Amino acid sequence: GNMKKRAKQTGASLFLVLLLAVPTLFTGCASVNAPGESAKQEIFWPPAPFDPRIQWVRGIHNRLDAGIGKSFWKRVVEFVVGEEKDGISKPYGIYVDVQGRLFVADAGRGVVHEFNVKDNEYIIIGNHGKRVFLAPIALTGDDAGNLYITDSAAGTVFRYSIREKILIPFIAGKLEQPTGIAFHSKKRLLYIMDTARHQIVVFDLQGLERFRIGGRGGSSGYFNYPTDLCVDSGGDIYVTDALNARIQVFSADGGFLRMFGTAGDSAGYFAKPKGVAVDSEGHIYVSDAIQDSVQIFDKKGELMLVFGESGNGAGQFWMPAGVFIDSKDTIYVADSYNQRIQIFRYLKSTDDKSELQYLKSFKLSNNSLTTN
Repeated sequence: GNMKKRAKQTGASLFLVLLLAVPTLFTGCASVNAPGESAKQEIFWPPAPFDPRIQWVRGIHNRLDAGIGKSFWKRVVEFVVGEEKDGISKPYGIYVDVQGRLFVADAGRGVVHEFNVKDNEYIIIGNHGKRVFLAPIALTGDDAGNLYITDSAAGTVFRYSIREKILIPFIAGKLEQPTGIAFHSKKRLLYIMDTARHQIVVFDLQGLERFRIGGRGGSSGYFNYPTDLCVDSGGDIYVTDALNARIQVFSADGGFLRMFGTAGDSAGYFAKPKGVAVDSEGHIYVSDAIQDSVQIFDKKGELMLVFGESGNGAGQFWMPAGVFIDSKDTIYVADSYNQRIQIFRYLKSTDDKSELQYLKSFKLSNNSLTTN
């Protein structure tokens, strides 16, 4: 904690420190609606007068937060057998399918939550009388209605048919500690992080191993306890190389492309990087469980913006983990120790300024603000 405070106090870039100090930026940003309605908070990053780029939408702790009510028969059953626990305990991985169904891997409860707002349906996966998962970590889905769930403690990847509600072990005995997972729609392959072996292991949809990427080391193309990965719209693979404190980028066939990042506990550096995701414009989002924030980088690895800070309020985090961005640039963050998913929206630029000009003016303005 002290290291973190010192880093914030002595951060070389005053603009970055200002970004992290969001509580002071948002006093007066919450607007309360008419009595009887829940207070609706309007929270944006960066603060006015700059064009907002990230907007906080809401948090989800349980089915009611997700907007899913209980049917009459559900209430009757619960009256007889007792109420079903539906809260999130310790979320990590997140996946949203094309139907808009939200799936959350909950390592705390050892289940996967399915929030299906469209059909007003809430389902707990992996809790059929006995606990199926030991430690469900990450999720992805293919284009045939299947969900894939990594279980790091069991060394197994499960497959779940969303329509048929059938759960089976899919890859077992080939992985030591599977964590991050992503489906490559063009190659029709599953990229799975094996953290203990410091490798990405690639499987086809029949469960056959195709190739491996990496091994333990500090040079490019090698890993030191990597945790998460994602695939961007162009088909490149982004990897959270956690103990090397960097993000590495690979082509679909495993060729090393580039990397960025270094260790540190202020903005622009990685203390404990976890989730990684890429939006429609190629910006890279990395959650950091020590810094309690999500950092956004451009394609070259230059820091653009930071959102979030320590706390349990709207837009604040306590050890954030997985990050997922859907096709509409809605950002989902697993706020693990606050026992919720927080949802944000990426707002595209409305003016014709280039990103670089925008950020340059943003930095200059904040530096002059803090040095006067």
